[in-house]
Amino acid sequence: METKKKSWITLLNPFNWLFALFEPILRFLGLMPHPNTEGFENLSKADVDEAAEDAKRTEEAIDAIMQATSPAEVVKAYASASPEDRAVMDLSVIDEDGQQWLQSLSSHDLTLLSMSTVGGCARSLEARAVKPIYPRPHSETETPEILRIPTVEDVEEEKRRLIAERFRQVQRELWLSPGVPNMNPRHVPRTTLH
Repeated sequence: METKKKSWITLLNPFNWLFALFEPILRFLGLMPHPNTEGFENLSKADVDEAAEDAKRTEEAIDAIMQATSPAEVVKAYASASPEDRAVMDLSVIDEDGQQWLQSLSSHDLTLLSMSTVGGCARSLEARAVKPIYPRPHSETETPEILRIPTVEDVEEEKRRLIAERFRQVQRELWLSPGVPNMNPRHVPRTTLH
């Protein structure tokens, strides 16, 4: 844990001197709380050894993956990475001339290579020139929905359906047993003056 740096103004403060004098006594008497220990884990030697073994296995797996990747895949990954990530990438799979060529490419050329296939990256690496191969666009397997313009008959049929549905709803609301008042009337008849 880092200790806070004290400024010279804090050192001249007399209250800090009093606190430094009485702090051990107050702690001994239990009048001051102990320092906060949250966030610290109680680790054993076995936990540390296990974490070290896990880190070693992870490093070996990363090394195996890097050995298994082809130079073309490394070129594609380099072209697709951000400038900060490019600076720390391992390009040891590619020969020296290929590394110099790859690092000298402009951002436009790297964008073209990132959109290219792995085969295009391999071809560009061999030729030491940007020769991308783009993947074919996927054809749409679903047929588009064709919208039709409703005819006058369709509009009239929709109106009839809506009126019939409303009529059934009103009929259900108004149908009551004789002598039982409707406690929740939804249809209020309109009265007109003649």
